Amino acid sequence: MSLRARIFIIISIVVLLILGISIFLIVRNKNKNTEPQTTAPQTNGTPQSNGNQTVIGDQAPAGLPAKTATTLEAEKNGVSQLAKFFVERYGTYSSDNEFQNIKEVETFVTAALWSRISAPMNSKNTTQGFVGMTTKVISVELSAWSDTAATVELKTTRIEEKDGVVSTRYQNSTVEMVKQNGVWLADKLVWN
Repeated sequence: MSLRARIFIIISIVVLLILGISIFLIVRNKNKNTEPQTTAPQTNGTPQSNGNQTVIGDQAPAGLPAKTATTLEAEKNGVSQLAKFFVERYGTYSSDNEFQNIKEVETFVTAALWSRISAPMNSKNTTQGFVGMTTKVISVELSAWSDTAATVELKTTRIEEKDGVVSTRYQNSTVEMVKQNGVWLADKLVWN
């Protein structure tokens, strides 16, 4: 074997060794960071001091209390998220998808709103060229609430592509939600 081949083999082995050790150290360090750390002492009910806090048994030290959502808060959040889903889905469309955005929201709207938004599906599509709209909700605010009705204010960004020209606009919308048979549905949509 030539000297050049021996030098190449030795350098290759050294590089592989360094690479292997580096990978080992990275994986070991990552595993250290992901292991759960238990710092609370096991006291079996006897109070012990932990700095300036007292730990009793297996309880967490006093600090910021964890807040669980009430049923009402969860319902309000659900209504807001449903309005967000409805606006994004209904407001995002393409002339190539033949009213797919409308079909996807049928189960989330009242019969009255469905009759209004599904009306264009019965007419012939006479759009020349490609038209597409992407709607993303920026913020959601529940502005009115009762047990059977809610009003949700949404701020959106809408990106329209029409015949290769892309434009962006910010647009507000209001969705009026109603509770029918225990299910929240969108009843009215107003683009401002």
